[in-house]
Amino acid sequence: MHVFRWDLDKTYLDTDIDSVRGLLRAAVQTAREKRNVPGSAALVRALQQHDPEARVFVLSGSPTQMRSVLEEKLALDGLHVDQLVLKDNLGNLRRGRLRAVRDQLGYKLPNLLVARAREDRSVSETLFGDDSEVDALVYAAYAGVIDGSVDRDTLAHVLTLGNVYSDARDTALEAAGRIAQADAVEDIFIRVEKGVPLARFDLLAGRVTPVFSWLQAALALDRRGRLSRAHTVDVIRACADEASLAGGAIAGLFQDAVRRGITTADDAGAIARDPSLSAARDNILRAIDRLAGTRDPAPSRTTPDWAGFVRYR
Repeated sequence: MHVFRWDLDKTYLDTDIDSVRGLLRAAVQTAREKRNVPGSAALVRALQQHDPEARVFVLSGSPTQMRSVLEEKLALDGLHVDQLVLKDNLGNLRRGRLRAVRDQLGYKLPNLLVARAREDRSVSETLFGDDSEVDALVYAAYAGVIDGSVDRDTLAHVLTLGNVYSDARDTALEAAGRIAQADAVEDIFIRVEKGVPLARFDLLAGRVTPVFSWLQAALALDRRGRLSRAHTVDVIRACADEASLAGGAIAGLFQDAVRRGITTADDAGAIARDPSLSAARDNILRAIDRLAGTRDPAPSRTTPDWAGFVRYR
């Protein structure tokens, strides 16, 4: 059994959560007015089609009052989501928990750990997030708890860095103690949308893979066997069409993926030769050839610098 865990805003939906106007617009939009991050719906559909037994778990900071609209949107996209968890911001306000309204670490990490505590150690996972909040930190700590590299003291340290409420801390620590250790998290993909320097992610010791488009995640998932070649090409075409990417831009994403080890030159070349990518094929092949076997070095860190990641500017 495999679980795909997704964030929603800026990961699946193209939502402006960085301004009051954007938040108000998101609150009143209908399901049909909501727009996807390029390729996001195609990627989830492809993953489900390739592995119909896999489950999709969505954990979002969107308020619970948006549930019906979000469920309708996911249905319009042709997706089946096994669980959609939303944030009870109204409840937080009623309880005077003002910090919790903005706090994502103290919301997401305990929820993920509680959900994982119900799973068998044989269940593997792939995680999808973005750079607008704390997804990389949350997912890296979560994966570390599961594989045993993040012990109770380290988890408490991470939660302290986020200044989370004591009950959220207690929930996370209690759930972590019930998780069966396993090397369960295959990949953590973080969509870079705000222009966060890749050097910041190096502080997490290679636990996350930053991507500039879900096209690059599709290349990695193809290599891992989570997507068929036909599904991979479908996702690439959806990303290109929905983001209006020209051949040069597509080639740049392929080249960056090869250079950073997200995929190999051989796999990238084989995908580029698919007939349906003929318009970009020559650009992609030339971009890969220009690398001449060069590749970015692996992260030098062997353990994450949690405090450094939080402080990074």
